[in-house]
Amino acid sequence: MLDRARQRIEAKAEPFHSYWQLARAEAVEGLSLTPKPYLGRDALAFHGEAQTQGIAARLLAYQWRLEDDAAAGAHAVALLDGWASAMPLPGSDFDPKVRMPNAGMDVARGMLPFVAAFDLLDGHPALTTEKRVRIEAWFRSLVDVVKEGIRRWEANDDFGGQHFQNHHVSHTLGLALFGAALRDDTLIQLALDSPDNPKDFKELVAGLILMPGDEPLGGLRGKPLHAGEIDDRVRTGSGAGLTYCHLSMTLLLYTAELLTRVTGEDWVNWTAPGGECLRLPFTFYSDFWRLRNAHLHGDYYFRDQPHIQNNTPFLGSFEVALHHWPEVPNLKAIVRSMNRARTPRSWLCYYGLPLLTHGTDRP
Repeated sequence: MLDRARQRIEAKAEPFHSYWQLARAEAVEGLSLTPKPYLGRDALAFHGEAQTQGIAARLLAYQWRLEDDAAAGAHAVALLDGWASAMPLPGSDFDPKVRMPNAGMDVARGMLPFVAAFDLLDGHPALTTEKRVRIEAWFRSLVDVVKEGIRRWEANDDFGGQHFQNHHVSHTLGLALFGAALRDDTLIQLALDSPDNPKDFKELVAGLILMPGDEPLGGLRGKPLHAGEIDDRVRTGSGAGLTYCHLSMTLLLYTAELLTRVTGEDWVNWTAPGGECLRLPFTFYSDFWRLRNAHLHGDYYFRDQPHIQNNTPFLGSFEVALHHWPEVPNLKAIVRSMNRARTPRSWLCYYGLPLLTHGTDRP
């Protein structure tokens, strides 16, 4: 995918060239950053600081891979190594009384850009054996935080019976991220399918994605249940159901791609025994975001109407979805409706530069 991205940039093909110019401008700003590892004990504060510096490292790593800018790659390595060299290791010693249910999620989501940067930087001369060992030791220390997050949710009946939701996806994503980075087959299996992970990837596809006849959290509220809805839908009570559903399916698709890459098997298209698969939620929810209309499909999400007007949701995942399911008309329609050359920060937290890595020429 990176080879194709380079070709598009060199040919100044649109909208890919303009997209990269915007991202590159932000990458250049990253050259002025110095490592500022978060050494406190608040998981949410760690999440924010790690994402900010991780996004910068990831963009700089892209600049090296796409333009052979060795200095940009070296600075990305310096950001990673600066965090990995700090003591105590950032993110490894949170106060259990602060955001107790959230620490595992905060680490997994907060570290995604840093781990992605580490992957992109493989082969850069600045990533010496000494630095690689140090960075991997930091990653290894964070695995325990993710595992503790899994344990806390299981021990507390998923905090009010929320048996399938975005925290669980984040935990399994974290196991897959660190498993891939550390080339640890045991962690990969724990993420994919293991009795030691009650919400592994297979369980999440089968349980998080709903089908007619299921009993969603919060009940039906007199509305129909459609194939592909996500159990985070209950958050519509606070006006954020669509946003949380989109977050969960985005992270689950990222996890599926990662597991596909490291195992050689197709987990993006895996279908659970009940018919649940990732294509269903991306198809179902695409029209809500394309039309900015929370009243569709039975009006269950009507409380989300103010929130869905947000102009920069992380819709780059629909570029990824269309890459995998090019025959789905709903996905073509939403990608055609988007300003594809924009790179809002919310995309960078998760899929990085999805138009360059996954985008189709003519949706």
